Amino acid sequence: MQPLPAQVLDFWGKGGGLLEDEPGFHPLVAHCLDVAAVAAVLTERPGSLFPPALAAFLVALHDIGKFSCSFQVKLPEYWPVAALGPIPTTKPPNDPHDRVGLHLLSADLRDIGLRVFPVDSHWSIGREREGIWRALAGHHGRPPQIYDRGRPHDGVLTRPCIEAAQVFADAMFRVFSPEPCPGPSDEYQWEIWRQQCSWSLAGLVTLADWIGSRRAWFPYVRTDQVAEPAEYFHRHAVPRARAALAKAGLAPAVPSSYHGLRHLFPPIVTQSPVQAWAETVDLPSGPVMAIVEDLTGSGKTEAALTLAHRLLADGRADGIFMALPTMATANAMFERLADCYRGLFDANANPSLALAHGKAHLDERFRETIDGGDDAGQKPQTADPADEPAESHCAAWLADDRRRSLFAQVGVGTLDQALMAAMPLRFAPLRLYGLTRKVLIVDEAHAFDPYMRSIMGRLLQFHAALGGSAIVLSATLTQSLRGELIAKFRLGLGETDRFKPVETHDPLATLVAASRVSETPTRPRDGLPRVVKVERLPDAAAAIGRVMALADAGAAVVWVRNSVDDAIEAVSALRLRGAQPILFHARFTMADRLTIERDVLRRFARDSRGTERHCILVATQVVEQSLDLDFDAMVTDLAPADLLIQRAGRLWRHRREARPLAEPVLHIVSPDPVDEPPADWGRSVIPRTLSVYRDPALLWRSARAVFSRGGIATPDDMRSLIEAAGDVTNTPAALQPAANKAGGKISADAAVGLMNALVFEDGYTRDSGAWDPDTAISTRLEDDPTVTLRLAVETDGILVPKASDGDLARGWALSEVRVAKRRIAGCMVPEHWARAAKASWTRREREAEDIVLGMLRPAGDGYVISVLDRDGKAFEASYDDTMGLSLPERG
Repeated sequence: MQPLPAQVLDFWGKGGGLLEDEPGFHPLVAHCLDVAAVAAVLTERPGSLFPPALAAFLVALHDIGKFSCSFQVKLPEYWPVAALGPIPTTKPPNDPHDRVGLHLLSADLRDIGLRVFPVDSHWSIGREREGIWRALAGHHGRPPQIYDRGRPHDGVLTRPCIEAAQVFADAMFRVFSPEPCPGPSDEYQWEIWRQQCSWSLAGLVTLADWIGSRRAWFPYVRTDQVAEPAEYFHRHAVPRARAALAKAGLAPAVPSSYHGLRHLFPPIVTQSPVQAWAETVDLPSGPVMAIVEDLTGSGKTEAALTLAHRLLADGRADGIFMALPTMATANAMFERLADCYRGLFDANANPSLALAHGKAHLDERFRETIDGGDDAGQKPQTADPADEPAESHCAAWLADDRRRSLFAQVGVGTLDQALMAAMPLRFAPLRLYGLTRKVLIVDEAHAFDPYMRSIMGRLLQFHAALGGSAIVLSATLTQSLRGELIAKFRLGLGETDRFKPVETHDPLATLVAASRVSETPTRPRDGLPRVVKVERLPDAAAAIGRVMALADAGAAVVWVRNSVDDAIEAVSALRLRGAQPILFHARFTMADRLTIERDVLRRFARDSRGTERHCILVATQVVEQSLDLDFDAMVTDLAPADLLIQRAGRLWRHRREARPLAEPVLHIVSPDPVDEPPADWGRSVIPRTLSVYRDPALLWRSARAVFSRGGIATPDDMRSLIEAAGDVTNTPAALQPAANKAGGKISADAAVGLMNALVFEDGYTRDSGAWDPDTAISTRLEDDPTVTLRLAVETDGILVPKASDGDLARGWALSEVRVAKRRIAGCMVPEHWARAAKASWTRREREAEDIVLGMLRPAGDGYVISVLDRDGKAFEASYDDTMGLSLPERG
């Protein structure tokens, strides 16, 4: 191959910042080959849509827009004189290089596309290739814009620029000699496959560019070192790409052979029925989705991991991502997986485990897994991974970014991190690519509101279309939601016929594939079927008396309240009675919340024993999902039937040799569900509950269904209770207006979710949305907008984060509390102190209207804080390490 001429080699691709023994810039050709090498190595894995040679060729063109005057002039000292002549006296317009690149690929260099996307029955229209070009050029997080007048602005793309780009593209074609792009022969499948290519390539090129742009992994080289591009690619770029992927924690981890459930969980002597199903069910070829509906404590998590291991061992997946409803449940699942996930992989593999949510770096266990530098993935291993002092490992590069965390072999996080892959947010295709070839496990699927369910349906469609398998877990899934999830996954597989679930048995295991859908009734685990008696308590005063009596009997007692204010009031009342309850809710600083979370898990988990269990916990909904907690006695505020079932699942959850009570009883604080309730039913008993669950008819039906039975028989009553509570035809006339309003809100929220979700069939286009940063569109609708309150204390004349930490930024993050904006609009802090405290914040944090600095002043055993309401009026709030943030009720 002829050496590349100076007219191509002199264009710079990366520059700025001189390092010892390195040139001042990295040639554009070298950077493109670095990134192409990463793409080639990534696509060596089974299941890749593009063969490595074709992927490398396409990705090598990703920065072709840098062959432009508008880009090259950004560093005038490196202007390519040999190619473009003297630097222009008038600076060219600042056209983004991704936009210029899209124009070059789709217009001036269109012939290069015909070599790999030949004109035939499928690639006959130019716009079909444009999806590929948008994916290549749009590697900075969103698709590039198309020029309104058809060409870049004058002075941006001169004839020498186009000629250099043409020479470069021709050279890349000779380096890689790619075969024409393959594709299915079926016309309908072709449409799906074409969009698969667009979305998948957008994620691949972004990841490859992120890796290939890291200077520590791809040092700058001189132009003469890349004059022979094929030699540079094979001898320099590819070895560095393999090393970089290992350092980034992205090197493949070979799965272990499948040897049954006990290989992963040796302590399990007897399988539950759902675990036996997971071990033996026939898995059709292609992507599959399993929906497992079973009681809490039935071993659904272990069943899901068993199914995932089978898919890994069969070469149909490379890892898993487990999506949980809350940060607390994600933290708890991370703890569980950290002790067993290595069993999914070969003993000589070094798989990474990442925690992905907004506060992941505040979790000590996760921080301990993060390596300290660029040698990630090179840790020495003992002969047996179990002998290592810390089994879990995460490369620092992965742990640094929630989007990157999705690329760990095993990821645990909130569902939000997965949902963002199906929303028009910056780098959504990167998230999609991270989930591709992962088994997506969604836990507590019933817990997501209508807005999130709409987006989750789109996510399942994308995941199936891109070749991923999924497992959905729930104890209380409605039949209609199960049918919706099945339909969305099958749509991603190209199956448009609507499957209607018919099986009503509980427990139930459903397997979904392109070839079939099977519904398999299973048995409950031995010892789990039971009847939990239900007793109505007329008000909070009665609940306090019952909690004290249960505690006096030596029981581990939990009182689940539906609002933080109710929980705080309950603790205050119990303290007046001489009790010392633990309070657990979301209005603590992150530091205090994590401490309380660990204490709650220690006291009430499966292995808790003895006197440490003999206490009272007052908590909000943070305890009703995914946390493996076991109580002797429970009092709860009235909630929808499915949530009452969830809460009851934490009652006598595990077998114990002895309990201080004769039987499990669910005590429910509820108004009497009379036949003809008034319009204000429940306002005098559970006023704040009716602000949380806004459909009083749903609460009335739930109370009526539960109390009429006198107990909850699980699993026999579960589905009938849920369906009875959801039967809108049974709505009292006085509650109908409020029910209509709540129903309208549900429909509106679901519609907004669909509006805020990407459409797979549209492909990766600018028209799909604004493609804003992650914070622009929320994965959860906020009816009640919140602010982040950063709490500070005065020390030696300056304000510092309440949570002491060697890392100041982490200290501020640990000192944060989320609170409704209608409750706190601002805080009174002396200007000079506020200015000094915020000096360590980022510019975005300083300018953000939803981040408020609050100054704590010591008062008794806690603190007080001067707060402003939304009308600018000042009032005093309080903070206590055991009570959290207490706010007075204001009109």
